[in-house]
Amino acid sequence: SAFTGKSDGEITGEFEGKGYGDFKMAVGETVADALAPVRERFAELMKDRAYLDACCAEGLEQAMRISRRTRDKVYKKMGFTL
Repeated sequence: SAFTGKSDGEITGEFEGKGYGDFKMAVGETVADALAPVRERFAELMKDRAYLDACCAEGLEQAMRISRRTRDKVYKKMGFTL
């Protein structure tokens, strides 16, 4: 229902008299269709290695800044000098 916009009642009515396999197949197709834009964007990003490397480098720099700040606070509280 989250992917189709149909109510639970509509979905129940649609599959009344059908087997679980039919329902399972429809759910799989619906979810795959809903995730298609995500899959396409992922494929796009995977082609641009330079962009991914730049994102990783930027994330690394940010993480290092934050971790240094945290480390310095811990050292100060423990009485270590920097």
